[in-house]
Amino acid sequence: MAIKLPRIVEKHVLLPTWQMRVGMTFAMLIMEANMGTWSELSDELSKAIEEAGKSVVTVQADGGRTASGIILDEQTIVTTARAIGDRESIRVWISSEEPLNATFVGRDADTDIGLLKLERRIGPPAVFREDPKLAVGPMVLAIGRTWRGNLVASAGIVSGVMGEWYTFRGKKIEAFIRPDLNLHSGFSGGPLIGADRKVIGMNTPSLRRGSPLAIPYSTIKRIGAVLREKGYDPKPYLGLGLQPVRIPESLKQKLNLTQDVGALVVHAESDGPADKGGLLLGDILLRVDNQNFDERGTASVVFRLTPNKEATFHAVRGGQRFSSTFLVGERPRRQA
Repeated sequence: MAIKLPRIVEKHVLLPTWQMRVGMTFAMLIMEANMGTWSELSDELSKAIEEAGKSVVTVQADGGRTASGIILDEQTIVTTARAIGDRESIRVWISSEEPLNATFVGRDADTDIGLLKLERRIGPPAVFREDPKLAVGPMVLAIGRTWRGNLVASAGIVSGVMGEWYTFRGKKIEAFIRPDLNLHSGFSGGPLIGADRKVIGMNTPSLRRGSPLAIPYSTIKRIGAVLREKGYDPKPYLGLGLQPVRIPESLKQKLNLTQDVGALVVHAESDGPADKGGLLLGDILLRVDNQNFDERGTASVVFRLTPNKEATFHAVRGGQRFSSTFLVGERPRRQA
């Protein structure tokens, strides 16, 4: 619904008193009509915040700063991984007078998604947009809860949209959604909603510095399923030390290569996945499956691999091209 503000035009014309009164009355009617439109929009926004807010909770870990969370199902809350960390004591509430203890389910710092389980139901599950067809320009609302349990909101527009992308650690996010609004303290982990009052995604300021983003439901659902099963999202492991290296022009011409950069193997762990696959020190990796190594670094390629799944590495050894297919491992987790 568009807001039509009254237009003010200055024009100095001497009119009879009765004509001046008619003009003023007409202007007041226009103002009242536009104020009606404004009032209707305000009411719609308030209703949307109130309705969606029933599925928004306050989250606090170990008595620290509060964040927000979204009710996924009867007893599951999704919030940001940063908000809960690896803490054991976590509380959730809509009213600060009735906090509930939450059990840590799992977290993935690379996508900033964390899951909590409650001892009982606290509110209705949020209604998500399964496959949002977004464009730049539509109005959106970010919703959160304060430490007192009060609803807070921020309004703006969708200022950036594109397809799937990868975080700086190489983790896939199904859609890039950037709202142009302020995420005040406590908004992190809360929902971003559209005109249909459905949740577009979970707000986070952690994936891109200085730019709030919304993690789409498709990513939350995919990562959430893994967190429910394992408590963490497994990271790929090759047992390799890699260093970006520029490919000599003579080698490019000899092997008819088009890329300028590869990854030099500077370390191969004994009995590691790559060692078992036949990769050696001094090999130059060109690509993995359909992903080329380039100036962005080696991690952006390696982290996109799937643990416990085969990958084919295309490389150069002794001036000749070869390929090797082997099972990608799972990086060992740090012990507390």
